[in-house]
Amino acid sequence: MRRIPIEYAKEGDVLGRTLYNNMGGMLLKEGSRLNQSIINKLKIYGCFNIYIKDRYTEEVIEEIIKPETMNRIHSLQENLKGIIRNSTNGEKIDTKGVNKNVRDINEIIEEIVYDVIFSKNILEDLVNISIYDDYTLNHSINVMMLATVIARDNGFNMSDIKKLAVGCIFHDIGKTFIPIEIINKPSKLTKEEFEYIKTHTEKGYEFLINYTDLPVVSSNIALCHHEREDGLGYPRKLKGNEIHKFSKIASICDVFDALTSDRSYRRAAPIHEAMEYLLAAGGTQFSVDIIKSFSQSINIFPKDTLVYLSDGREGIVCEVNHEFHTRPKVKIYGENGKEVSPYIVDLMNTSNIVVDKVLHIFSFDQNK
Repeated sequence: MRRIPIEYAKEGDVLGRTLYNNMGGMLLKEGSRLNQSIINKLKIYGCFNIYIKDRYTEEVIEEIIKPETMNRIHSLQENLKGIIRNSTNGEKIDTKGVNKNVRDINEIIEEIVYDVIFSKNILEDLVNISIYDDYTLNHSINVMMLATVIARDNGFNMSDIKKLAVGCIFHDIGKTFIPIEIINKPSKLTKEEFEYIKTHTEKGYEFLINYTDLPVVSSNIALCHHEREDGLGYPRKLKGNEIHKFSKIASICDVFDALTSDRSYRRAAPIHEAMEYLLAAGGTQFSVDIIKSFSQSINIFPKDTLVYLSDGREGIVCEVNHEFHTRPKVKIYGENGKEVSPYIVDLMNTSNIVVDKVLHIFSFDQNK
C-alpha cells in the first residue's frame, strides 16, 4: 500500500485505506475499486491524496493514530472552537467547558507521546496519520509529533516533552478568532489581511493564559512560534536566546509540515525539498542547532517511496539506512524507461549514484 496524489489514481486501482471527511464521516471504504467517476468526485471534493494497493508495496502501513483517537481529538477541538466562536459573538467564555476539553485533549496527547517516544519508525510513517481531509487538525498533530521526536532525540525529560507536545497542539488556536474566509482564502492575502492573521499569535496566547490551566511555557508556543533567530519574526521581534527552545522547535515543525502538506492553492513539496529549505534558513529564520538535529531525525526518503536514480534506474525504497537517510536500499523495477526483473541496489555501496527525484508512477507504467 502506498500514498499517491489523486492525479495519479487510475481506473482499477484498489483503495488501501478508508477515506474520511473533516467531520469523521466515511467517504469511501478501504478495498473499493476506483473508476473514473469516483476519481472525479474525489477531485471535486478536494481529496488530494489516497492510498492504493499495488504490486510494488505489499506491506500494510500501520496507523500511527487510530481513527477512533483522531475522532476524539477532532470532537474535542470542535467543542473548543465552538466555545471560542460563541465568545466572538458576544457570549461569555465558558471557562469550565474550555478546561474540560483541554484536559481531555491533554490526556490523549500524553498517550500519543508515549507511543511516539518508544517508536523507532515514527517519522518513516508520519505522512500516514492523515485520515481526515482536515488540514488544521492534521497540521496540529503533525507539529506535535515532529516536535516530540526532536525532543526525544535531544534527551528532553518526559515532563518537558509533554509540555512541548501540548503547546504544539494548541499553537494555532488563535486562528479560531480570525474569520474563516480569511484563513481559507485561496488567493494571495492583502497586506491588511496578513497583518490581521498575524494577530493569531497574541490572541491564542491570551486565550490559553486567561482561560486554561496549561503551563505558561506551553502557552508561550502559541505566542512565539513565528519569531525568528534574526529578530524579523512576530509579534515581538525576539531573536536568538530571547526565544524559548520550545518555540524554536515548534517553529521548525510548523514550517516543515506546512511545506509538506497539500493546500487548495498549491501541492505539497517533497520531503527532501522541504528539508533543503529549512537548512538554507538555518541561522536566519531557525536555530542552526535544532535544524541540524531535525535533519538527523527526519527520513527524507521513507520506505515505499518511488524514486528515480541519477543513472536512469527507477525503483522503490525497500529499506531505510538510519545513519544516512540519503542512501537507502532501492528495489529496482526499471532501467532507462524499460521494466526489468526486480533486484536490489544498496546506495551505501554505490557512492557515484544518488536519488535524483521522487516519483509517483514509474515511466514504464504511464501508458498502461
